[in-house]
Amino acid sequence: MDPAPSSSWQPDRRWADPLIALLALITLVAVSFTLRTRQEGSRRPSGRTSLQGQMLEVFLAGPRQLGGPPASPREWDRARTQLTDPWDRAMLAVLMAELGDRAEARALAGEGAPAGIAGARFRAAFAAAYGDHGEAPVPDASAREDVKRRLGNGYTAALLEARLQDREGAGAGEALRARARTLLLTRLAALGSLGLLVLVLAVGGLTVGIYLWITRRQPPPPPLPVWNLSGRAAALVFLGWFMAFFAAGNLAGLLLLPWPSLRWAIVPAGTLFHAAVGVRLLCWAEGLTLPGLWRRLAPGPARRNLAWAAAFLALAVFLVLAVAMVAGLVMKPDQSPQRDLQELLRGLSGWGPALAMFAVVAGLAPLFEELLFRGFLFPVLARGGRVAFGLLASALLFGAIHLQPAGLPVLSTLGLVLALAVRRTGSLWPAILVHACWNGTLFLLMRAFA
Repeated sequence: MDPAPSSSWQPDRRWADPLIALLALITLVAVSFTLRTRQEGSRRPSGRTSLQGQMLEVFLAGPRQLGGPPASPREWDRARTQLTDPWDRAMLAVLMAELGDRAEARALAGEGAPAGIAGARFRAAFAAAYGDHGEAPVPDASAREDVKRRLGNGYTAALLEARLQDREGAGAGEALRARARTLLLTRLAALGSLGLLVLVLAVGGLTVGIYLWITRRQPPPPPLPVWNLSGRAAALVFLGWFMAFFAAGNLAGLLLLPWPSLRWAIVPAGTLFHAAVGVRLLCWAEGLTLPGLWRRLAPGPARRNLAWAAAFLALAVFLVLAVAMVAGLVMKPDQSPQRDLQELLRGLSGWGPALAMFAVVAGLAPLFEELLFRGFLFPVLARGGRVAFGLLASALLFGAIHLQPAGLPVLSTLGLVLALAVRRTGSLWPAILVHACWNGTLFLLMRAFA
């Protein structure tokens, strides 16, 4: 690694300490405001089924299409517990009417149906499809299309529409049912393949974890990147970046407000802005050029880094699964921490915006976040031999900076694995690759169900 230069920033404590206190206060206010806004937003019902609901739809209905047994009453009860959003419960009511107890499905549709005009349309469609005597009028085409869209345009939505088509003509819904079965089996195969891959990675991750524990003292790990700037300078750099991070999304949203069709560009524009500010602050505070910064953080041959990336990806899958299962036992079901991103992806139309979002989520964001958290923050916190403190503190900050309380255990666990990758290899490349694979897989999964 390149030695640290002698021109690192050493701010005077007489003005640095008050500035740090002021920025920390602004940070606390900004975090409090954002969390309150998100909490209020999470209480507001979604206008469509969630990713969790659509995945449960596949797991409840898929095995029956392959000749397996129908979902048991216990599985239906567990689904009712997990799905709290009105449109998820509406989807579950339709699925239960098709595959389970129709009387219980009617009760669920009545007690948990969405509110407003869309909810009234759903209740009318449900009554026309599954009412006791089939006497309720069939809603018009526009109302049914709205209900289908809100139910996710998936298997359940198609079954409801097929029932309504049957009311209009004998056997009219059979072609739609056939297409719905094909879609369901395709999604089941995709989720099954992903589940098998996750299982293989988890087993491999356990093996990697055992190996890392056995060899934790031999050979000695490479040295971490050396930063000569003072602790005050590091705090100012990090707080300055957070100010840019907080302001970027809001500023991009205001600038793009007159163009609703460009709402998708808020995330790319905001990420580009705060990443550019963060990199500039790092280079300026340490007296580095951008190539010099990169040489310091990402040494090592590409083949070696790629192998370590695969190993730490497996470890991340294993530890995140373990933490998620433990957290699920003590935390009540909550809105998905990725709800905002899911809603944004649903609004994307065309390959251009989708590719731009993918490039940011799976490319730029992992690159910059690893540079900041594992390339800069972790080595600074680990100075003086405090490696364990640096690992834990940087992981918790990484989880907290996403401002998703429900996702804090999982995100912090992922941050810990990424810091361990840097500690073991001395390079940022494995952490970047793991982070990119993680984000990219989640993006593709959300996009597939969007």
